[in-house]
Amino acid sequence: MTNFGIVSTPTFDWLAKQAQSCESRMLVGSPYVNNGIIRLTGMVSPSVSRTLVTRTDLRDFAVGSSNLDTLCSLAREGVAILSLSALHAKMYIFDDTSALVTSANATASGMWRNIECGLSVGDKRVVKRLAKSLLSGFGAGEPPRMMKREELEALNIPLEAIKASLPKPNRSEAPDTSMEIAAAYSIQDKEMFLKGFKGWQALVLEGVLDMPEDGFRIGDLLKTCGPKAARRYPRNQHVAAKLRQQLQRLRDIGIVEFVQPGFYRNTMNRGWKKR
Repeated sequence: MTNFGIVSTPTFDWLAKQAQSCESRMLVGSPYVNNGIIRLTGMVSPSVSRTLVTRTDLRDFAVGSSNLDTLCSLAREGVAILSLSALHAKMYIFDDTSALVTSANATASGMWRNIECGLSVGDKRVVKRLAKSLLSGFGAGEPPRMMKREELEALNIPLEAIKASLPKPNRSEAPDTSMEIAAAYSIQDKEMFLKGFKGWQALVLEGVLDMPEDGFRIGDLLKTCGPKAARRYPRNQHVAAKLRQQLQRLRDIGIVEFVQPGFYRNTMNRGWKKR
């Protein structure tokens, strides 16, 4: 192929040709996905390593911008799912030989219907740099985090709690345009929401949900979670470090916002159902 080329709708045609000749690895970076990507990943040989870097924000799943079932299906098929908060770039990389930087999400609309445009690259040096940038998180401060199949599947429980609190969607809203909807919500069933979390993540989430709505610092969270951690994990001497680790994971699924260094905010309004 030539070093550079313009790829427009349907983006899938270009992607399919690359997938069929892919020999070692396929990397996809897309903030939003649905079953459109399953057809693409299924076109490569079973011996090919497949990795998807995407967002795992529960709010995206709740309003239909992205699809959690798709991620679970991909994980069961052996695709590595990496979570990168605030991802907006769309990128498709095949081996070290070809790449596409595009406006098209890995969704049916992005691959077939929307008017999309991207630039394909055939220069190996550039392709390798793009792959390195994607897997490092584009300089976000930390690389994308691997999400295990069990962890993804467990998100279905809090997702249902969020969906139950949202107004009914406008049926005329296309999946890719719903990403523009501000997913403000007030969880009504706290018990149901918490069932999807275990261990340290559940402990920290309980503390986060009790934090002031205008934000909190790690010291505030430590005051709430510290006594519980001492009882549940008496041998752990690094509670503050565990809290920071779990805050990053809660950020990945859209429950916590990192407002500025050391200052965090719970994304959810209070509206717990009285029992």
